[in-house]
Amino acid sequence: MSEAYPHLHASVRGAADEDTDTRIRRIRTDRWVSYARAESALTAMEDLLSFPKRTRMPNLLLVGPTNNGKTMIVEKFRRARPATPASQTENGAAHIPVLRVQMPAGPDEPHFFGAILEELGFPHMLSDRVSKRQDAGLRMMRDTRVRVLIIDEVHNILSG
Repeated sequence: MSEAYPHLHASVRGAADEDTDTRIRRIRTDRWVSYARAESALTAMEDLLSFPKRTRMPNLLLVGPTNNGKTMIVEKFRRARPATPASQTENGAAHIPVLRVQMPAGPDEPHFFGAILEELGFPHMLSDRVSKRQDAGLRMMRDTRVRVLIIDEVHNILSG
């Protein structure tokens, strides 16, 4: 049936015969459109991932206007390095090479470390002291071998 659409690329011809809801969902799905600056950012993030551990690790600030694709670049980088479930590791802890957290709107330490713990799936009490959350967050990042921590919406720090 898909040969009935010679004007479409071969990879999407089959989708033309799908039901309306499926086609609409496919149209609304995120798409990666590469461009030079995005590739440059991905290369810089790859460099950070492979950097050997040292006292002062390098970092990267990705800046651009709203709705310019910064989060999409970050997501492409993160998705290309999926976590390894705990059941597939020797030490019984998940391996999460890239951890992405969103900076809370109220950027204080309890909320920030709470966001890290939440993203790692680690239960914590909202009443926990800051030092307890910090210790747990850092320990969990070590145990899961996080190599790159990405803080999205870092501009929220300005309101703190």
